[in-house]
Amino acid sequence: MTVTPARRAAPVATPGIVSAEVRRALRRSPGGGTLFLRAAPEWRGPGVLHIDGASAQVAPCATLLAILDAVSTRTTDYLVVLSPFERRELGDTLLAHAIGHDIIAVNRWDLVRHAFGAKQLDARLTAPQNAWLSDALLEAQPDGGWPKIKGALLDLDTALGEVASARLGLDGTGDAAGLLEWSEELAAVARFTALAEQEQQGIAEWLGRSMGAVADVLFRLVRAGHAADAVAVGLIVGILFGTGTKERRHAVLAARVRAERLFGGALPEIPALTAFAEASESLLLRRIEADSARAEPILERAQRLLDELQVGDLADTSRILEAGYLLRLHTLIAAVDEAVPVPRPADVAAVDEALAELTAHHLHDVRPETGTAVMAARLVRWLAQDPEPSGSLREHVDRHVRELAWADRAVTRIRYSGQNGYGGLLDAVRARRDAFDKEFAERLAAWSGVSGTAGELVLVENLLAAIARPVTAEIAPLIVVIDGMTAAIAGEIASELAAAGGRWTEIGRHAQGREGALATVPSITAFSRTSLLCGDLTAGQQADEHRGFRDFWTTRRSALFHKADVRDGISDDVTAAIADRATVVAVVLNAVDDSLDKGRADGGADWHASGIAGLPRLMHEAWNAGRPVVITSDHGHVLDRGEAVSTVKAEAARYRTGQPGEGEVEVSGPRVLASEGTVVVPWNERIRYNARKEGYHGGVSLAEMVVPIVVLVPSDHLIPDGWEKYSQAMHEPVWWTPFSDPAPDSESRKVPGPRAAKPRAEEPLFDVPAQDSASGRERTGGIGARVVASELFAAQRDLLNRTSVDDRGLTALIDALAASGGKLPIAVAAQRAGQLPARMHGYVSTVVRLLNVDGYQVLAVTDGGRTVALDVPLLREQFLGGG
Repeated sequence: MTVTPARRAAPVATPGIVSAEVRRALRRSPGGGTLFLRAAPEWRGPGVLHIDGASAQVAPCATLLAILDAVSTRTTDYLVVLSPFERRELGDTLLAHAIGHDIIAVNRWDLVRHAFGAKQLDARLTAPQNAWLSDALLEAQPDGGWPKIKGALLDLDTALGEVASARLGLDGTGDAAGLLEWSEELAAVARFTALAEQEQQGIAEWLGRSMGAVADVLFRLVRAGHAADAVAVGLIVGILFGTGTKERRHAVLAARVRAERLFGGALPEIPALTAFAEASESLLLRRIEADSARAEPILERAQRLLDELQVGDLADTSRILEAGYLLRLHTLIAAVDEAVPVPRPADVAAVDEALAELTAHHLHDVRPETGTAVMAARLVRWLAQDPEPSGSLREHVDRHVRELAWADRAVTRIRYSGQNGYGGLLDAVRARRDAFDKEFAERLAAWSGVSGTAGELVLVENLLAAIARPVTAEIAPLIVVIDGMTAAIAGEIASELAAAGGRWTEIGRHAQGREGALATVPSITAFSRTSLLCGDLTAGQQADEHRGFRDFWTTRRSALFHKADVRDGISDDVTAAIADRATVVAVVLNAVDDSLDKGRADGGADWHASGIAGLPRLMHEAWNAGRPVVITSDHGHVLDRGEAVSTVKAEAARYRTGQPGEGEVEVSGPRVLASEGTVVVPWNERIRYNARKEGYHGGVSLAEMVVPIVVLVPSDHLIPDGWEKYSQAMHEPVWWTPFSDPAPDSESRKVPGPRAAKPRAEEPLFDVPAQDSASGRERTGGIGARVVASELFAAQRDLLNRTSVDDRGLTALIDALAASGGKLPIAVAAQRAGQLPARMHGYVSTVVRLLNVDGYQVLAVTDGGRTVALDVPLLREQFLGGG
């Protein structure tokens, strides 16, 4: 009796298996045909598959009659018959319909090997834990098949990498940013979570091994259903596990417990969370820079998570979230309030640290509060300095141009910012400014009554002779008189013009920096501008100015233009006059003075070159003509900040007759051009005598009396003999830029509460040792003296023909730079080296030749000419053998 062998169990065919077999058939029988697969007669895929341009019908057949019916009714390119029958059961008649006249036994790994063009398989591929992988590779195979491998062996990592990329749709982007962006695609995440649990786990584990902690944390979120919030969660994680939270440990721990739900009930390891936070922040910062609109939903979601997790108070550690910016701003405002009225060095350090934290936030350059905060920090540094006494009137004027005007600029920015919290600072600044104005006014009154003449001090009536005439030696200048412009406004405008395209070079008579002139008393247009344009003390109107200007330039052609010539743009007459380089041209611009009536149309208070109607065009024409330009004014002004009070009634806003009261002085003398040579004028900016306006002039405050002088040349050959070239950085006062690493103690970081008045500390404001400071030598180990005494330094000096550099000044500079972390503002560096600011660039250039050995940059001027930087470790290595 013949025994029929038992039929072996047939495997279930998946879409991947069927697709792989059809692809093989396409190569063997491109014209179509029927495939018999020995497989269970089960099918859960579509009835017709479309594979590489061919259609294939899948027919699960449990009986021979079903097979006959399917074969006879084929309508597609290929028919795939799934049946459990073996070859002996089908018979030759049915097999005649099959491609190759045979039935194909399903071998998943054989199909995988064939799909990749491999001859061998990595033994790890068939391990039990990877049982899911063969079906996944077959099902995920893209149109055109898998890319053929270069070698003979298909290894595990290649197989896992291909299936992971295909399932996640990463297109080969195997980095943290690519994964995080994938998590934001809801459809892609849904496709992944629809995969079999074993396949999800296998892909996640492989990505964790190959890509690290970010993948581990991300797939924890995916499994917990929070994939769409991944980047937002990363920002929150950065707050909860970042630095700066040790002092709030209890609140942080409670928030971490609340955050466990985001990860399915348990937090990943802290190093993994930290890496995930960094990757999330990095991705979001790049997105903000490229397309901020795409970042907004994430930021909004992160803000909601802050509220849900009750961690809003901890957000100051975030450099991305708006809540972090606002908390950092709050910290800075509190530090400023704590510092005034008399900041100690620790207070300054606390403010600078808070400012550094604020400017480290990504919103710092788009939020207007940042600019205000920068100005507030500058004023704190200014208040921390002991004011140097000013003896002569010229010293008062110089101090105003080189320091006080910068403080006025900062005050104006803060007052008109609309931001609260700086009231105490502004009160402290005003108290100091009042003291300077009073001292100046009393000195002016004494000087006016005695002589009214000055040697080196420029007076408005001799400004043309002292400044414009020397500049006229080569080519006649363009003189721009911006009526009512203060020294603060002039500084802003000059910086913009000098920086615009590198066209203009600023010059001046003194190496110490810009100088100013003294307006007439009262400081009003009819007196001061007429005296300026006539070159003599006189009062008058435009007709008098025309006549006086022509008489002053009696040996040269001259042309003076007023408001009517530039009201609607520069007239043709103005343009033609500037083009004639032999003609001295003066143009009066009234934008600033006009704004003092009802204010500017835009409501602002800071000025830019583009905001002075006519100035950009004038500068353009002067450049085309190759002319030097003198920018000045006839007087300044004070602004009414809503506090000015009318003490008495008078015809003018800021001068009168009678007896002086509080905040006023009586001035007499030949430069007093009103009321028969004697007037009462206020030095206090909060006094007015008639109807309220946006601003006033006529008084004797420094802001009104000091006339700014800015000279710009298009070419160095136009610089008069003995004059200096200025860099814009040299004008900035020492306190304009922080130059030591802020390192306040823990007390200075606490939110301030009520406090008693503070005595001024005796320690210096900035931690930069004086030239002979013993403590400085102890901190730096006398590095400056050791470098100057070294054999290499002596050799460098001999090599450079005994380059003339004072050893004492260089020693002090090196010690100061070493003590301040390797960087100093150029003005401070000049002070330490015993150099004038205007000559510091040349001095550094000389020192560079001594210290920068073999092309290594030990010393340099950086930050756009604002900072002198010393590489202390390299200096030690080069000159002291690393000691």
